[in-house]
Amino acid sequence: MNNLKRLVFLFFSVLVLVSCKSPKPVLSEEKTKTITIKETVHDTVFKIQKDSSSFKALLECQNGKVVVKNVTQAEPGRRLKSPKVRLDNNKLNVDCELKEQELYARWKSQQVKETEVKTINTTKFVNYLTFWQKVQIWLGRIFLLVLVYYAIRPIARFYRLF
Repeated sequence: MNNLKRLVFLFFSVLVLVSCKSPKPVLSEEKTKTITIKETVHDTVFKIQKDSSSFKALLECQNGKVVVKNVTQAEPGRRLKSPKVRLDNNKLNVDCELKEQELYARWKSQQVKETEVKTINTTKFVNYLTFWQKVQIWLGRIFLLVLVYYAIRPIARFYRLF
């Protein structure tokens, strides 16, 4: 029975000494998500090419007044209609009309940029023990247990005598 108590005490002492262990590296992860929206306003002016229309006619004088004898050519342009020609009291009037054009464009464009930053932090241990250092630590613990055993043994015998 006495040996059983000693064995339990020895096992408990070894268990207490071995229970201390170094911490494992800690991993921490941080995620940052950023959404950037860039809005750009564009505008432009469309260039319109030049346009012309033409009118050619033969003129004649009758009774002291100028009159149009024969129209030889009357061509409209791309957007211009054929010119309107009038002769009033020996005055030539030519009208060419083009309706007003507004060619201005404006639009918006959006660029969406999504960025995700993932940061992983690890705890680094610089000083690792070598195998020989670990052996020395274990041998030191065993030696310490033996010393404690031989130190307690005389005290235990002394108290048994009384």
